[in-house]
Amino acid sequence: MSEQESPPRANEQRSPDGARGRASARGGADREPRRAVGRDTRRRDSWEKLTGRAQFPTDLERPEMLHAGVLRSQQPHAEIASVRTDAAESIDGVACVVTRTDFLGGFDDRVRHYGDAIAAVAAESRAGVRAALDAIEYELEPLESVHDPAESVRDGAPVLHEESRTPDGVPDYGQPVRHPRNVENPDYEQNVDDYHQLSVGDLEAGFAAADHILEETYRTPRVNHCNLDRHCCLAEWDGDRLELVETIGNRTHTEHVLEALFDDRFEVTILTPPAAGSSFGGHSLETLTLEPVAATLARETDRPVRLAFDREAEFTAGDSRHPTTLTLRAGITDGGRLTALDVDVVTDTGAYPNSVGHIVLNSCRHRPLDLYRLENYRFEGVSVFTNNTPSGEYRGIGVTQITWALESHVDELARQAGLDPIAVRERNWVETGDERPYSGQPITSCGLRECLDRGKASFERRRDADEDGHLHGWGMAAGTQVSTPASEHNTDYTETELVANPDGTVTAIVGAIDLGQGSETALTQIVAEETGLSIDRITVRSKTHDDDIEDKYGSVANRSTYLIGRAVAEAAEELTDAIRQRASDRFAVPVDRISIEGGQLHGDGDTADLSTVLTEPVSATARAETNYAPPSYGVHFASVAVDPETGGVDLRTYVAAQDVGYAINPAMVEGQLHGAVQHGVEFATLAELELDRGIPENPNLADYPVSSPHELPDDLVVEIIESNEESGPYGAKGVGTPAITPVAPAITNAIRDAVGTRFTTAPVRDEDVFFGLREAEE
Repeated sequence: MSEQESPPRANEQRSPDGARGRASARGGADREPRRAVGRDTRRRDSWEKLTGRAQFPTDLERPEMLHAGVLRSQQPHAEIASVRTDAAESIDGVACVVTRTDFLGGFDDRVRHYGDAIAAVAAESRAGVRAALDAIEYELEPLESVHDPAESVRDGAPVLHEESRTPDGVPDYGQPVRHPRNVENPDYEQNVDDYHQLSVGDLEAGFAAADHILEETYRTPRVNHCNLDRHCCLAEWDGDRLELVETIGNRTHTEHVLEALFDDRFEVTILTPPAAGSSFGGHSLETLTLEPVAATLARETDRPVRLAFDREAEFTAGDSRHPTTLTLRAGITDGGRLTALDVDVVTDTGAYPNSVGHIVLNSCRHRPLDLYRLENYRFEGVSVFTNNTPSGEYRGIGVTQITWALESHVDELARQAGLDPIAVRERNWVETGDERPYSGQPITSCGLRECLDRGKASFERRRDADEDGHLHGWGMAAGTQVSTPASEHNTDYTETELVANPDGTVTAIVGAIDLGQGSETALTQIVAEETGLSIDRITVRSKTHDDDIEDKYGSVANRSTYLIGRAVAEAAEELTDAIRQRASDRFAVPVDRISIEGGQLHGDGDTADLSTVLTEPVSATARAETNYAPPSYGVHFASVAVDPETGGVDLRTYVAAQDVGYAINPAMVEGQLHGAVQHGVEFATLAELELDRGIPENPNLADYPVSSPHELPDDLVVEIIESNEESGPYGAKGVGTPAITPVAPAITNAIRDAVGTRFTTAPVRDEDVFFGLREAEE
């Protein structure tokens, strides 16, 4: 057994019932122990990162490399009247100054949000960059700006792009066309980024059958990822081929978008840095004032150029979560059956298209139907251009927003109808075998009810006594998200190549990059499981442009373990067969009598190291495709204590019961759940990038509130449920994104239970609770 491995854990409880702190419990007591998967294995990148040896993009150097910086607008909307660069160009060490209209990609002379690019500089040193940026003289002619998405779509509001003067017109920044679009709402006249609608059943008949109807509007915050690994791009040209080194989750997509943005004049190749930090969606796609700017400066100077965002640019030029307004109307019978749900969504894309508005709307449209049986359902949603800072991918793209609104709404509807909120949910939940109305595909695994039973039992054992002078409350919420962007209309695919080397090691070449989620470790475990090799003989690396394998989406949307893991398992099985055949020839025994354990080949009493059998590399390639995206589920419970004098909310106990299909690495699954709770706490009670007419008020880590151990639960329990998804490797499905979806509503439902007031705008901060209590008293 490798030093990185530990025995499988079945129903282990790390701390006794009633103890405070962190605990975890493992499902699947009857699961068969396996030799590599299903075990806690130390992350492959942990030592390099812990010792500070890991090299992130901001650490990279190249011979003759230049540093770069961007002059950014302090106005949310303006025409660039003039830019004078003579003084900047005369500074010693400044190699190049380029104005916006000379950027590759056809930029115009208009800035559309605070932090948009006016000009850029490349110089020998960072000090030279700063001096040159300060020396650029420019004049902006302010334009009327629009910051409310609901106002932006109306006739008469400022138009951000000439192409968006009509509801069907979208500016082209290289983003793919996701679907034919027909805007059916006459109120949406301009500045439309994307539009979705869906109708199931007879909505009005559903409301007519209801005994209770509730309508409410919910608003979600603009939340920033706050990745320590800031946006950084190292650009270098080889003829007409642009090579970029940066942390990007979806490299194939980004390469295609940049090539389209550059009018297909250049080939774009993105290389993975030696080490990548976290993403949570923040490093999934291209950033309009990063890659095109670095590429322009590198081409102008014919030298490598490294452009890194400072922290303010992370907030103002990088993406944040889409702030979204969701209006829900739902009906229920006295017996607790949901009869109808009507959802209207307006979401703020910011100034430029990046195809993420489509994902937000698609998720908001479909996820209610993956969670509840809804015979009568209507959805309409629009993503809108505004002069606000950019929006983009963030863990649970759109799902976090709709789940917070939906689970708040179902909870409140049940309460107002005098029904048990848990019983209402359980009665209306989907289950395995149900057909998804929007696709006709079945739900092939659903652990909702086991999550409820296990989570509730654990929660009830650990709740605090309500005897300390505080207002106590508890809440629960369910959530779901899919494992891959695939759908009935969209096939996801990936290829993997495994190479057994003459030294007895194996290299797995995959389309994913490990962005902190632990995919490299999980894929290593899969190779070890299938081949019988020890973990320390296996290396997983991300593909380069020299590797002849295809991958569609990279490290996004919970697909790394679910889909890439499938390809890895198939390739590993094929590679094992090839190795055993060579061993059969060596030992002169039948193939079926050859086994591999820990890098040793065994056959009829003979033993040899793998390295003695392989005289040349042996490879195997496999491809996994799917047009099915299985949903993962979670049911979470939270208890809070509210100080009636200050409104202060203390999150006491939190239980996250999560259906993961199969836990390839239980310790990393627990880590994903802990991280999801942290992000959900920020969404629910803490974090928001605040704008005043498009101008950020807190674009730094001193003023922007991020969670600390103080805001996290005093007692956090993880319950891992294994529902065995038949289409995933060993039954596994996604965990990272699904885990965040129930967190915020579980917490705010607990606050509602404690104080008797439903808060419909997130985050719910202490001062909101304080004033809510005072209003209730009056």
